[in-house]
Amino acid sequence: MEDAEVVGREVEHVPFLVPYLPLLKDLVVPLVLALVVFVAYNVEGIRAKGVGGYLKSLIPAGITGVAVAPIFVLELLSNFMRLISLSVRLFANILAGHLIILFMSGGLAVLLGIEALGVVIIPFGIAIFLFEVGLVATLQAFIFATLSAIYLGGAVAEHH
Repeated sequence: MEDAEVVGREVEHVPFLVPYLPLLKDLVVPLVLALVVFVAYNVEGIRAKGVGGYLKSLIPAGITGVAVAPIFVLELLSNFMRLISLSVRLFANILAGHLIILFMSGGLAVLLGIEALGVVIIPFGIAIFLFEVGLVATLQAFIFATLSAIYLGGAVAEHH
């Protein structure tokens, strides 16, 4: 068995070395987190304003006449786009980090078939792993929490 095959088998397990990596590797978990936020801001908006008041708050002030119906539909679509935006943003950034860690932890050496390259790039893989966990994951959590707070605040605000 060649060393490249052994490195290839070991590289397959790199994403499972840290507990958070397997949790966010699928779109399901970020989608569920985004669904919790989606349900929360709609429920809080309805609780604060009532069903009619919440639906009326989707139409910006000053819109009257024929423009009300299309604007209302666009605002409903924008609420659903928040769901997609939150989940895909989190998933795509985590996936990109996984792929970079995979390639820099020996995956590139396996793809190119150069055994010596694996020894050289492992330190870079470790550095990128620490960067991914220390900065990128923290920043994504901060962005997710900030957007969630903005959505919740917008749902209960009187004017937006």
